[in-house]
Amino acid sequence: MMAAILSISATYSTAFAQESEVEIRDRPIQPHTILGGAGAAVGEDDQGWRSFFRLGTVESQTGDNGHKEYEVKRGIFIVGKQDIRHKYSVVPTSWEFSVSPNEKSFDASGQVENEEGKTFDVEISGNEISDLQNGTLYYVTGTAVGEDGEVYDLFYISALKDRIPPTTNSETQ
Repeated sequence: MMAAILSISATYSTAFAQESEVEIRDRPIQPHTILGGAGAAVGEDDQGWRSFFRLGTVESQTGDNGHKEYEVKRGIFIVGKQDIRHKYSVVPTSWEFSVSPNEKSFDASGQVENEEGKTFDVEISGNEISDLQNGTLYYVTGTAVGEDGEVYDLFYISALKDRIPPTTNSETQ
C-alpha cells in the first residue's frame, strides 16, 4: 500500500497544477513562502484519490520556542480522479502554520471549504526529506475530517520554498 501511495505522490498531474495555478497566478506576487505538494487522499474504505495542495504564506513571527510562525494568506486543496476534481479553498483565518527552528519539520492545521460550503478540518505535519537550494523537501502526512465525520488520510511529497518576486527597473520600462 505504501509503495502505491509513494508512486501516486510522485506522479505529476498537469491538469491539477493548471487548475490551481490559475487561481494563484492572477494575484500580485509579493515576497512570501509557498508550501505545495502532490500526493494522495485515502478514504476509510481504502479508496485513494490524487491530491494536490498549495498554501501561500508570509512569516509572521518567531515564537519563544524558536519556531517560525506563518500566516496563511491563501491556498487550495484539490482531490479527485481523472476528470472529477473537488476543489477546496483554504479558509485563511482558520489556519495555524509553524516550522521548527532547524526547518526539519512543520505542523499546519485549518479549514478548507468547497463552493457548496462543505468544510473539512485539515491537519498536516511534514518531516524533512532533503534540504534544497531554495527550500526544503518534506514527506507530509495528515488527515481531513468532514462535517459529517468522514475521514481521509493525506500523504504528500511537498516543497517549502521562499518566493521573492523579480524586481523591475522602472527606468527601462
